[in-house]
Amino acid sequence: MNNNSSIDLAVALTNIASDLRALSNAGIHYTEDPYQIERYHRIIELSTELTSLANGHSAADLHQLFFADLHYKTPYAVVDTALFDDDARLLLIRRADNGQWAFPGGACDVGEPPMVGAVREVWEETGYVAEVTDFLGIFDNRFNGGKSFHHLYCLLFAGRAVGGERLITRETLDCAWFAENEMPWPEVMPSHVTRIRHAFAWRNQPTTPVFFDRVAWRPQATLQHAGAVRTVSHQPRSEE
Repeated sequence: MNNNSSIDLAVALTNIASDLRALSNAGIHYTEDPYQIERYHRIIELSTELTSLANGHSAADLHQLFFADLHYKTPYAVVDTALFDDDARLLLIRRADNGQWAFPGGACDVGEPPMVGAVREVWEETGYVAEVTDFLGIFDNRFNGGKSFHHLYCLLFAGRAVGGERLITRETLDCAWFAENEMPWPEVMPSHVTRIRHAFAWRNQPTTPVFFDRVAWRPQATLQHAGAVRTVSHQPRSEE
């Protein structure tokens, strides 16, 4: 098995484990039956084991992490900011946790509008004060190289620095501006590659449409449909 196949398998297994965890947490949320809760806890344990096999993290640490968060699961909202200077260079950080280049960004705080989260993360991780000017898109990490234990929706903003000064923080190893032809692609965090390319496309052509993942969807009947009252069916108009 080549390296790319190994990575793809690890991502697939992590996503399956994440789905199992979300389903278990939802089940715990909606039941008071102790036997069902016990079964859901076992599924969470299997999720920790599967995640550990896929990514090499300690099953014991994952067990503690997963059981500390048994809330109803939906994707987490995170924010990134594409900060450009007057020379069309993009600001990136080298993350302390994995040594890879990425946008400054992170999870939104409760009660915090996404735009505020975006400028806060820039300030905390780079020392620059940012002004957000545009919204570039929303990226599902599962379709863009993400390897997180959580399912993430990343909101990407664009803006410029209006104050502050470059800082190296405890979250970063470096902070630098890159022209498009200077990007250190082999060292860029995989989940940020699509976002960075889209940001440069927008910078070069501001009419570039807002990004969202275009994924095929097919309707499937649910329990709600079984008892629904049918009214008027939609019929496409025939051509005269």
